[in-house]
Amino acid sequence: APETRAVIAWMERIPFVLSANLHGGELVVSYPFDMARSYWAAQELTPTADDGFFRWLAVVYATTHRTMASRERRVCHCDVFQGGIVNGAEWHTVPGSMNDFSYLHTNTFEVTIELGCDKFPHASLLHEEWDHNREALLLYMEQVPG
Repeated sequence: APETRAVIAWMERIPFVLSANLHGGELVVSYPFDMARSYWAAQELTPTADDGFFRWLAVVYATTHRTMASRERRVCHCDVFQGGIVNGAEWHTVPGSMNDFSYLHTNTFEVTIELGCDKFPHASLLHEEWDHNREALLLYMEQVPG
């Protein structure tokens, strides 16, 4: 599609080095690779060559977030996340994810930050959600490789 080609051209032209996409539905930081080596593998650890750095980025966010790495955190759909982080394909495989694309086709290290169980939190809860994520977001941005 023309829109996809435009986004790809834009990403290749602008020298990002660190990125995150924000989702709802769980409370975890997911890092590449998101696709298993075998398309049919439901869950398979698929580390990148930069796995240590991706794990570092995930740990920085999860441990700075107010509840993500806590053993007492609210469990959404599954409770398999050690310390609030997970290799994407070890959780569930996602062919063609933005994390994988950014890593393979640009110079960007990107993770997915799942912000919580509720995809559409009530407006009265937004300030609390911001408080849970503010320091983690700021510290994450400070991890830009020098």
